[in-house]
Formats: sequence, structure tokens, C-alpha cells
Amino acid sequence: MPSIFTGDKPSWTAKLAGNQELLCSKIREEAGELCQTLEEQEGQQRAASEMADLLYHSMVLLNVQVGCVHLLSVLVFAARRWLKLYI
Repeated sequence: MPSIFTGDKPSWTAKLAGNQELLCSKIREEAGELCQTLEEQEGQQRAASEMADLLYHSMVLLNVQVGCVHLLSVLVFAARRWLKLYI
């Protein structure tokens, strides 16, 4: 498993994982920035970039949940919702 530490200094991921308030704040910030891409018509590239940031921070949150929520579990829920839309 790769380390979340670089040398003696913890990585940004380690800082987020160790600070619930910071992590949740970043998720809220990134969600707002994603919405802004639509509201301000900033385009597809900007929307994709902000979604990538939101996904990264959300995946850190899933990892620090008690028992660690696996991305596959999230994808199963998403697939069920998408199937309801098209069936």
C-alpha cells in the first residue's frame, strides 16, 4: 500500500484524512465550484476539472469512514439509480 507521507511531511491526503473539519470543508468548496461551472457557463473542461477535485476529496472521505466505504459500493448504488432512469 502506498504511503500517504512524503519524507517526514504528511501529504495533502494525510492532512485531509486526519482532519474531518478540513475534509468536509473542502468537499463543500469543491461542490460549490462544480455548480459554479454550470451557473457561470465555464465549459466542459472546467466542469471536468472541478468534478475531478470533488471526486478526489469524496474518495478520501469514503476512505476515512468507519470500515472504509469502497468505491465499488458507490458504483453499485449509482448503477441502480441510472438503471431506473433508462428502464
